[in-house]
Amino acid sequence: MPVGRIDFERKPEREYLVNQYRVHKFDDKHVLITTDNGAWVLLNSKEYGLFRTHKIEEDLNLYAILKENGIIVTKENIDQVVEDYRKRYRFLFQGPDLHIMVPTFRCNLRCVYCHSFSKPLDANAKEWDMDKETAKAVVDFMFKTTARDFGIEFQGGDCSFNFDVVKFAIDYAKSLANKQKRKVSFSVVTNLTKADDDFIKFLKDNIPIGLCTSLDGPKEVHDKNRRYLGGKGSYEDVVYWIKRIREEMKGYDFKFHALTTVTKHSLGYGKEIVDEFRNLGFHFFWPRFMNNLGFAERTWGKIGYTAEEYLRFWNDILEYVLKINRSGEEFREVWAFLVSSVILGKEGANMVDFRSPCGAGIGQLLYNNKGDIFTCDEAKVLDMFKLGNVKTSKYEDVFKSPTTTSMIDISSKFCSLCDACPWFAYCALCPVNIYTSQGSIVPKLAEDMRCRIFKGMIKTIFEKIIFSERDRDILEKWVKI
Repeated sequence: MPVGRIDFERKPEREYLVNQYRVHKFDDKHVLITTDNGAWVLLNSKEYGLFRTHKIEEDLNLYAILKENGIIVTKENIDQVVEDYRKRYRFLFQGPDLHIMVPTFRCNLRCVYCHSFSKPLDANAKEWDMDKETAKAVVDFMFKTTARDFGIEFQGGDCSFNFDVVKFAIDYAKSLANKQKRKVSFSVVTNLTKADDDFIKFLKDNIPIGLCTSLDGPKEVHDKNRRYLGGKGSYEDVVYWIKRIREEMKGYDFKFHALTTVTKHSLGYGKEIVDEFRNLGFHFFWPRFMNNLGFAERTWGKIGYTAEEYLRFWNDILEYVLKINRSGEEFREVWAFLVSSVILGKEGANMVDFRSPCGAGIGQLLYNNKGDIFTCDEAKVLDMFKLGNVKTSKYEDVFKSPTTTSMIDISSKFCSLCDACPWFAYCALCPVNIYTSQGSIVPKLAEDMRCRIFKGMIKTIFEKIIFSERDRDILEKWVKI
């Protein structure tokens, strides 16, 4: 916030400056004011008139509210406003803390929306699998991050089809972490169809560890989205191993998550998908909308939807989840949790998708099977987002590259229509999604699907926080958990 030089010796009634702000009118009686550091306040029409015409000193209560929330900057609150900015953008000073390794692009499934362009199992392993020499170089590069503590996530394809390299990378990373007295966490992302007793033993031997799989809902939905290469649905195998692993890992320090990707097949099954997760012992549900990447781009006409269709689906799910919570059961919808975090919390949501600038390059890095370095998960099949290679690139070169600086610049949002949006402080722009939808990382004068979805979500959560006490109590509880 460029407040400039503040002259506090002026007349008492003008001892303030107005913070950079944006406006959303819910109606004539309810006007929302938001600032870049995440502060917000709801005004009535009279209060907004005084604020807009710089006459707030005529209403001492209004003056106090605006001062308390950092909407105006005074001699008394300027240090707190600066501190709020620092907390909001703390991620800019820590370096990448999420490092994604792709041990293989081979997979035994052919999911309709796969953005990795996964390769079949009979594809040339030397071409699509990472070797141990490359894995060592990747881990060495990860440890150059300026983030003191960080996480390593193994993806694919499906990483279980080159699991010896996963084990090697974890053992090597642990040895470096011990030598450098750093804390490194690990997470394995797999479809679970290759799980066995040895895999469960691996999980137990590497506690604490995280496991993430995909479950798109009940059988009739999941099997339309996630099939084996031969065409058979994967639902029964995935559910078997979810139940088996949950039983085997009781009492262990173990985080187990399942994610849903929403296709057109999912739209009529919101309640059923939520109940599937509840019945399998999960306490949160994340209905992720599709990226128009990979196989999804080819089949969008069959599996895609509009932003408005997705938002209707999401709103129905949110209402059902809030109803579940009102009955006493703790169950979270992740989009609502994340948006509530950026609205209610001083530090926002600890997730690269809700950072501005986005996490590409500065919050996360992805390393493919050849050791090539990419800005993020979504970009791993797009060469224009390649930053270098772990065997030939210096760490500082990756962050000084034109690609990294362009991603930071664009996703800061000041150079786009986002700068005038009232939800500026609570949203994030994804240059990769902009590129795939508009053909350039520089947004054109139009909203893309992701933008419309995020706008709808943020507006809905604000309405619940402001106008529904019982919903606000639930969302506040989620954020505090």
